[in-house]
Amino acid sequence: MRGAEPLRRVADVIGLLGETLSSGGWSAAAGILLILGLSGSTVCALLLTVVDLREHRLPNRIVYPWTATTAGLLLIVSLVMGDVGVWGRALLAGVVWSLGFLVVKLIHPPSIGMGDVKLAAVLGLWAGFVGWSTLGAAVVVSFLLGGVVSLVLLVTRRANRSTRIPFGPFLLGGTALALVMW
Repeated sequence: MRGAEPLRRVADVIGLLGETLSSGGWSAAAGILLILGLSGSTVCALLLTVVDLREHRLPNRIVYPWTATTAGLLLIVSLVMGDVGVWGRALLAGVVWSLGFLVVKLIHPPSIGMGDVKLAAVLGLWAGFVGWSTLGAAVVVSFLLGGVVSLVLLVTRRANRSTRIPFGPFLLGGTALALVMW
């Protein structure tokens, strides 16, 4: 995306949310649910980032309830919007991203942690709810962020080839950027 396009995308999202909230009735309820869901997701993402950076793990006690709550919330929003297909896409996106990571984990176990496999499910739900291009962007941007930071750490000799670098923060950051920009 060039120039001010990402900023316009954020403005579009804010404008759409504003329209949804001001329209009243069920549409406003869907907007409020999305705001609550995104607020809760932000809290979960921040907690998981701190834990993963400190302990190199993504606790199930955060990931599992976040995933279940997100799936339920997005189902309700889809029903209110009158488009259950959106929820189906979100669910499929979460499963596809998570299964893709599971395959990588099974082929080369040290490459990715099981916490990342589980985290991909909830991130896929959110990205898939917005659309397939957002899901693709979330995956690509996550790997780009992780790669760039890893490269900088290697070049500055703050890490070597055997240094374990938590991937959760990059998954969370990449998905957040994709949700805002794509």
